[in-house]
Amino acid sequence: MTNIKILGISGSPIKDGNCDRLIKEALRMAKEYEGVGVEFVTMADKNISACQHCQWCIENRAPCKIEDDLPEILGKMIEADGLLLGGPIWKWTLSAPLINLYSRLRYTDFFTPDLRNKVVGAFVCSWFGLGSDRGLDVISTIVKPSMQIPVAQASVIVSEVAYGKRAAYMKGGGLDDAVGMQRVDFAVSRVVEVTRMIKYAKDAGEGLPPEQQRMATGARYKVRKKKAFVDGVWRDQ
Repeated sequence: MTNIKILGISGSPIKDGNCDRLIKEALRMAKEYEGVGVEFVTMADKNISACQHCQWCIENRAPCKIEDDLPEILGKMIEADGLLLGGPIWKWTLSAPLINLYSRLRYTDFFTPDLRNKVVGAFVCSWFGLGSDRGLDVISTIVKPSMQIPVAQASVIVSEVAYGKRAAYMKGGGLDDAVGMQRVDFAVSRVVEVTRMIKYAKDAGEGLPPEQQRMATGARYKVRKKKAFVDGVWRDQ
């Protein structure tokens, strides 16, 4: 059995809120499968600025110069074999944190295959249910420039108002949405299944050699020096 590691990222500014609980529960489901290790990251206590599109990363062929918590989270993403990405729905679409995170990956997209073939499951939670499909589509779209592979998605509703009842939180939030959690369970199983297959193939040396791999634009990856984040600065190794 091929061992894999699944990283769950909760893209919500609310620590221990509905989204954090949803991703933690999804990771608990994943851990029930043999040979699956898991790790949880919440963006609630992280500072991730949006991309300023200053072109510094492109011109210098180096990771983003903005000093915040991006290197920590990106390092965990690179280390993982599969990702469970979650976010709440605001204004009928995905909230900002995950979008900000992925906006900062231009160096990774253009100069490295570091996130290539990472399997992704998309998850959202919402009050009314409105915008859930759109939010899931956003997650599945923003991962593609990095050549990640979205394979499953699921949404949950966190309030009884969505069922025609008075506006009130369900006691367990999205975890009390029985139908939604069934979708989460399936999405997790799919992420585990595909991640395991890809990891098995990768360990066996299958796939294109590095010189034949192409980025999402169709171009080949640029030759670059290996970088390490040391004392708050990206340096050549």
